[in-house]
Amino acid sequence: MNDKEVDRLIDESLEIPLPEGLSGRLEAHIDALAANEKKRKARRFIYRLTGAAAITLLCIGIFLGTGKQTPTLSMTDTFSDPEEAAVVAGQALAFMSTQLNKGIGKIEDAEQEIEKVNQLLDKHLKN
Repeated sequence: MNDKEVDRLIDESLEIPLPEGLSGRLEAHIDALAANEKKRKARRFIYRLTGAAAITLLCIGIFLGTGKQTPTLSMTDTFSDPEEAAVVAGQALAFMSTQLNKGIGKIEDAEQEIEKVNQLLDKHLKN
């Protein structure tokens, strides 16, 4: 069915005559909408293609980036003199011991306070 046949069928079905140029304006509008739709489809295709390329590059980068081996660290002595190393190790252990003793002292103080609170609670609950 071509455009002339469609126009004839519309004219026959309508009792009111169509204004002049209406069919031309409608066709132009429909053609403009079709052209816009083609542009949108082309844009969507470009966006999808760009996204796929970006994902591909990202995956390649991750694959190549994780493939590198990190250099292994070798165990080396920090002191060349064993006596000096023993002195520093003893100082470190003494420091740890004093800090541990401070912590234990605070725990014992807290434990005594908890005992006092428990005794007060027991005393009031029994009455």
